[in-house]
Amino acid sequence: MGRPSRAKLGALLRPVLCLALLFCLIERCVSQDDNSTSTSNSTTTESYSHILKIERGRKPTHHHEPNETASRSSSSTERSKGRPEFSKNNPEVDWKTNLLKVAEQEAKSHQKNFDLDFMKDKLEKSANSIQWLADLYDPLRWVKVPGDIKPECRADLDAFLHDLKHGKLWAAKLSDASGRYSSQYHFGNGFWLGSSTLCRELNSTQGHSNRNDSLPFSVQFYVSRMLFVLPSSIEATTRQVFIGLCLPSTCDHASVKSMLRACADRVEQQGEATHHSTGPKIHIVQVRKVPSSDYSPWNDAKFFALASSSGLVFFLMLCATIYEYRTGAFSSGKAVTPDLESLSASNNNERKIEYADKNLAEEQQRITCGMSGLAGSNGGGGGDGANDKELIEKAEKGVNDVIVKDSLARTKDKSILLSCLLAFSPIANGSKIISTEPATKSSLTCLHGLRVLSLGWVVMVHTYLQVFSIAENKILRTVTERNFMFQTISNATFSVDTFFFISGLLVTILFYRSLASGTSPNDKGNFLSASMSKFLIMILYRFIRLTPSYLFVLGVNAIAMRYTMTVSVFSPQIIDQYTCEQFWWRNALYVNSLYPRTEMCMLWSWYMANDMQFYVLGILLLLLSVKYFRAVAFTILAVMVSSCLTTFVIAYKNDYIARIQEPFALFDELYDKPWLRAGPYFIGTMTGYLLFKTNCNIKMPILLRGVGWVASSLIMGSLVYGLYPENLSVTVSSVYAALGHTAWAIAVSFIVVQCCTGAAPLVDKLLSLRIIYPLSRLTYCAYLVHPTMMMFTATQMDGPLHLHNGIVLIVYFGNLVAAFLVAFCISVAFEAPVVNLLKLMLSPKKRSR
Repeated sequence: MGRPSRAKLGALLRPVLCLALLFCLIERCVSQDDNSTSTSNSTTTESYSHILKIERGRKPTHHHEPNETASRSSSSTERSKGRPEFSKNNPEVDWKTNLLKVAEQEAKSHQKNFDLDFMKDKLEKSANSIQWLADLYDPLRWVKVPGDIKPECRADLDAFLHDLKHGKLWAAKLSDASGRYSSQYHFGNGFWLGSSTLCRELNSTQGHSNRNDSLPFSVQFYVSRMLFVLPSSIEATTRQVFIGLCLPSTCDHASVKSMLRACADRVEQQGEATHHSTGPKIHIVQVRKVPSSDYSPWNDAKFFALASSSGLVFFLMLCATIYEYRTGAFSSGKAVTPDLESLSASNNNERKIEYADKNLAEEQQRITCGMSGLAGSNGGGGGDGANDKELIEKAEKGVNDVIVKDSLARTKDKSILLSCLLAFSPIANGSKIISTEPATKSSLTCLHGLRVLSLGWVVMVHTYLQVFSIAENKILRTVTERNFMFQTISNATFSVDTFFFISGLLVTILFYRSLASGTSPNDKGNFLSASMSKFLIMILYRFIRLTPSYLFVLGVNAIAMRYTMTVSVFSPQIIDQYTCEQFWWRNALYVNSLYPRTEMCMLWSWYMANDMQFYVLGILLLLLSVKYFRAVAFTILAVMVSSCLTTFVIAYKNDYIARIQEPFALFDELYDKPWLRAGPYFIGTMTGYLLFKTNCNIKMPILLRGVGWVASSLIMGSLVYGLYPENLSVTVSSVYAALGHTAWAIAVSFIVVQCCTGAAPLVDKLLSLRIIYPLSRLTYCAYLVHPTMMMFTATQMDGPLHLHNGIVLIVYFGNLVAAFLVAFCISVAFEAPVVNLLKLMLSPKKRSR
């Protein structure tokens, strides 16, 4: 083959250069102000719009919050050392930025002076912060109802205070169902929630006059969200406090807020000028009912869409099961054939179900035999002599040809329909997912273990975020973060780089293996047209294979989060009930990671978007490498170098400091964008090409292997445990952010090469345990569904959780097991059938055999 002309080479490289330029333009645009991207959002609530305005109003320069969260107890030490505090664009501290804005507006609108003489004790100045907290809501010490409230509400509350004073049981229960300050505020306890369940239970006693705990009126549970700013001489922190109130249902939102505002004003006057500084400031930023609306999934159109699709799939699964049962297919014992194409997805099923169905073959054979018998009777019963036989053959030749062709067409159509039905067989799909049969020699079985370990790592960090968000003893987080080993949790972000590495490796090695088997785009026709058709087919195949399960989980997540925010007593930083309504199409097109996280449905789905984008770019480069290998290799190196340089510039420009406490800081700028995560994917590409060229047969001296193991261990150890004790400068942190992801992938690459070449048999056996195979096939669906399950279960609790590391460990294993169980159901119902149908469409020869 002659050398390609410069014109052809330029024509082939032009798309690659355009993609690189597009990545740079996108990075530039996303880093700018994105005010114009959400002006069409007219259906979202006022609070969501306010959050978007706050997020987009941020400048890309470093800023200091006036009051840091109490859980960051080391901040004062850092400040004294001249080290800048850093909490910019961190999803975990969004509440502070957003609610401080709301608090400022609340302070400006609050102008009314209430009667503050509503307690038994005379209003006097006090420097005791515990007294302030206790006086914030304490009906036992009220002599009258504070605030400007509705007459009906005041009458019911007067009756409540009267009977509470005289020891009536119903009034005591009503007071007992409400929250108030108990202890541990200065150690992070901001949940004074009482019990919404017990409050609702009190309504069941209404109207029972023969009971001494019968309520004279119905009750409603409210949750008030407040911001506390204590004097700097006590504690320079901003805290949010949630108070649960069980009150008469005649009290509306305005009455409850006015009552609490009067209580807060009294506390502020108590502490005024007692510490040679301004007194405590209390802002009531939100008062909401629980449940906050009449929303029901049964009235949601999305629920019926999901129910209809699920019902149809269940019906097909049932029909397939009945057919297999009646035809005895359960005992067919067909072997599982691995699907190499399925390995191109870093998190998807390792083996896709390929039907070599015995019953289908028997059906075709039975129809063919019947046709042969019919032809034989016609031929043999027509006459006794040769002339009669010849006459019959001549007369019926055309008729028999038509009958045979028609019968074959019907047989083929019937086999196709049966194959489509059997694609939904839960028995066949489920048995192949949980199969632990030995893999072929060419399989890279160590990747199974890497997948499962990486997913377990992801679930672990998400579990800690889950329990920390609803814990009453938040001081445990501060104590835990001071532990050296907690870096295992805070730096779990490298687990996603392992997924990217696996994806790049599998795409590359499978592509070149198919190339070696004679299926390259250069086999026939023009190279460009053949490559383009192959490119489109592969992209379409992957899109159809991954998207149904993805969209199903997205729909479930949108409904679950909307219901959660309606009935939960907590106020988690979840906006999926809004973003999924408006921006779901970005997820469906796998471009959601290119937008700000405040506009992202399923925040964790940034990984799927990046992986699809890398796949598109990777397949394009691999196809071009068939003819222009050196140019593609140079392009890959250029992309990796530009990714590292871009990450460094962004980190340095934003004064980034890597901290154990804030692994998600600068989320939009440094965490989820594809141009920052390209390194691990293309390290996987290089590794896959190396394993293909050497046929997994690399001989290395023992000394070199030892150096490699030491180097990879040091790289991994320094990346995960190198932030302690938090003395990194901005420059070092920027280098850490720029090189960390790629360095991690290089270390993983060495381990994979050693396992695949037989140089590390013990490690390879551990990562290739056959019991891991089923879990590896479920990692894609498990990654999709586990955050939704965790958020839903956590926010359904009636009160906060008192943490202990042992409890966190138990919750973690519960989350992991539940994620795999739900992932199995989703994979059997949606993922495996789609793959089977794709195989039927793309394998016509197998289908007609």
